[in-house]
Amino acid sequence: MKKMQFKNLIRPSKQNSVTDTPDTSGDGPPQLPDDLSYGDAVGTGSHHSNSHPASPTNGSLSANGGYPGAGANPADSTFVNVPPSNGATNKTLFATNFWGETDMGLHVLMTRMKVGKHTSEEVQALFKERAAIEEDYGKRLKKLAKTFNAKEEIGTLRDSLDAVRAELEKTGQARLDLATEIRAKLEKPLADLIATQSGIRKSHNTTVKDHLKAKSAQIAAVQKIKERYETKCTEVDLLKQNRPGLAEKDIAKNKAKLEKTQTQAKHADQEYVGAVERLGEIHRRWEADFKVACMDCQRLEEDRFHFLRAGLWTYSNCLAGICITDDESCERIRTSLEQCDFDTDVNMFVQKSATGTEIPQPPQYTNFYTGTSERPSFSNQGTTSRHGSTSGGSISGPVASYSSAPQQQPEYTKSASTSSLQQNAPPYGSSPPDHEYNHRESVGNEYAYPSEKEREGLGSYGTIGREEERG
Repeated sequence: MKKMQFKNLIRPSKQNSVTDTPDTSGDGPPQLPDDLSYGDAVGTGSHHSNSHPASPTNGSLSANGGYPGAGANPADSTFVNVPPSNGATNKTLFATNFWGETDMGLHVLMTRMKVGKHTSEEVQALFKERAAIEEDYGKRLKKLAKTFNAKEEIGTLRDSLDAVRAELEKTGQARLDLATEIRAKLEKPLADLIATQSGIRKSHNTTVKDHLKAKSAQIAAVQKIKERYETKCTEVDLLKQNRPGLAEKDIAKNKAKLEKTQTQAKHADQEYVGAVERLGEIHRRWEADFKVACMDCQRLEEDRFHFLRAGLWTYSNCLAGICITDDESCERIRTSLEQCDFDTDVNMFVQKSATGTEIPQPPQYTNFYTGTSERPSFSNQGTTSRHGSTSGGSISGPVASYSSAPQQQPEYTKSASTSSLQQNAPPYGSSPPDHEYNHRESVGNEYAYPSEKEREGLGSYGTIGREEERG
């Protein structure tokens, strides 16, 4: 019997031609500041790689690209034998496509990150529940292995039953190991990834939201200052207009008011310029931080994508491995069953439990007088008289020795008052007189005559039967 083969369970890995190193040449996105370094959180910053080793088991991702399987060394990753997938070719894809006058880019990105978190939590719940199921299954298999014990069986079939019990124990342990592996290699790293990415997302969300609030407030302040500045400039223009017919006194007042308004306009202009400059500074900080947030969101999405892909790949490999383990266990049982031989088992049983080869015989007849097994024969010829005398027949055999004694007359009653009736009893076959019937009734029915059928059945044995009844 051939064992089922599982082929191509683990595909060979191939070298990823796309690196995960951000493009920092030319007019690319600004470098991440130290206080917002993505490497601090996920172990991808080059200047933090020594102090924060990358490993999915401690909340970090792989050091090469931030996710397992993307050009990383399999020895440094929890997920081994996982073929890599290409990373993003454009590292600034998010950073160039989520702007706009309405500033809705942050909301869209954060919504996407939350959706990704919920998806990761669903996969984590899958790993957790599958591990619980495998653990319960393994415990029940081991319990079954303990209760299954065919100790009364013998021979080759006993060996096969013992093999079944041993394989139950091994299968149960394999299921428990699978549950432990799923928890250690899949569930816990994914939980760490979710926590890490949630922290990064919340940090960026808070920072960019603060910048947006500051920017909105400064825009409102600039607008207000601009309106005041424009008002003063309009007043200056009105005061500069020549109005004919004004008195010298009014011309002097108008001149003084013009100088004052010009001063106020100058201050408003300076204030307006300062507000615009402050708004520009706030805008630059918001733009830089939002670019960082966009790049980090893209990186987080890429890490999450590859992490889930590698984790599910490893999950399927684990299940394929347990299938191979189960098949190998079944193959060992089949091999043991092929060794079963009925002749061997039955011969072993006979040799161990045989009780003898002689068949016991039933008890035989033994004559009490002769001590032999010869049985007496009886002749049924002749007749027997009413008083026990035999004529025309004989009894042969040993019985004649004890039946040859003088025949005694049978007694039909135990009462002495009926002795005269016994002596005058009519012969067999004749009916007694009516007075005898009346006498029998008078004496309480103490004797009875045999009926016609009884007389016919007695024949020549009537005398012997009465003798045996009397003796």
